[in-house]
Amino acid sequence: MNNSHYFKSIFQMQYVRRWQEYSPRYEDNAASHSFRCAAIAVLISIIERRLLMKALSPAELIGKALLHDLNETVTGSIKYVTKKEKTLTSHIQRLESEVNHQLVQQLSKSLQHSFTQYIVYAEDASYTGGLVRDIDSFDAMLFCKRESDLQQGGYFTARYQELRSQLLSSPNDSIRWLLHAYEQDQGITQFLQYILNLDMIERWGGSFNLIPDNDATHSFRVAAISLFHAHLEKEKYHVDHINVYSLLGKAIMHDVVEGVSGDVASPIKHSSSEVKEAFAQFEAQVARDMVNELPSFMVEDMMDFLVYAKDDTYEGLLVDIADKIDALIKSNLEIRNNPHYASKYEKQLTHIQHRYENPSVLFFLAYILHDLTFDHVMR
Repeated sequence: MNNSHYFKSIFQMQYVRRWQEYSPRYEDNAASHSFRCAAIAVLISIIERRLLMKALSPAELIGKALLHDLNETVTGSIKYVTKKEKTLTSHIQRLESEVNHQLVQQLSKSLQHSFTQYIVYAEDASYTGGLVRDIDSFDAMLFCKRESDLQQGGYFTARYQELRSQLLSSPNDSIRWLLHAYEQDQGITQFLQYILNLDMIERWGGSFNLIPDNDATHSFRVAAISLFHAHLEKEKYHVDHINVYSLLGKAIMHDVVEGVSGDVASPIKHSSSEVKEAFAQFEAQVARDMVNELPSFMVEDMMDFLVYAKDDTYEGLLVDIADKIDALIKSNLEIRNNPHYASKYEKQLTHIQHRYENPSVLFFLAYILHDLTFDHVMR
């Protein structure tokens, strides 16, 4: 098995451009889009379960929304109008299905069943599959609305109106509820704006970067790595106490607070225990303020995801691990042509080796990092 191919794919997602033929003011890519879809899926799962009292697997919905476009690392971002062309639809669906199956077959056999649900059946005929399709359209509507607000008229205004009309007639009550709340509830509006704008928070400030990075693409990768590690530990190592829903919620939302605070470099945040504690308290209060602006039925879940993203639960630990592994892989990629990152790579690797003994970490260090470094699969 070549599990490193999964890690390669999630890093490649940021190079799959979206909307570029329409020259948007805001750049977009498949990683940022998938992060936003997963974040919207978190809200939809809460609406479905807490408000509408429907039986639904939130982990399945969020996992599907997170990975539904992973095949675009092979197929590219195919335009909506092309996908709907009658002479091409069946061919495109077949090719996407083949790529999805190939992505799953690269994984360890113990992981293939779970990731078949997330990747192959992401947009199937099931209830969650239908929600993922609407969530995809919801994110496209948000993006087009932001572009339309900058310049009325033209493609993005027309597309926004088309998508809004489509969502208003959605058969899914939760989608229509969220659209209404987006247009009427200031707390929901502001929170979705934080999600939409997270790709403007650049990471690694002050460093010379050959590989661009921002909070949206980073959060996508942290969630995808967390999902991989959770199922690896559950299926291969029989760690049966992992709440995948809580894990995904924490991973997806762990940096949303930076929409207000910005990304402060680690050497500043961790310059002393007093400074570290002060930043932690500030960010926790910002997160609480964000959550308390949301409808009351969302508060319990969202408080767990935003305020306690890296708490002392096993799920919080896995998010912290995924966060560090993402930084390690970023540094691994940079040092191929950027020696500025050599010390960062060594520091991240030493920290991971000395601090974590989880089965998924040992597996990553023994197999995946080896492949990424020596088999050159990420060149």
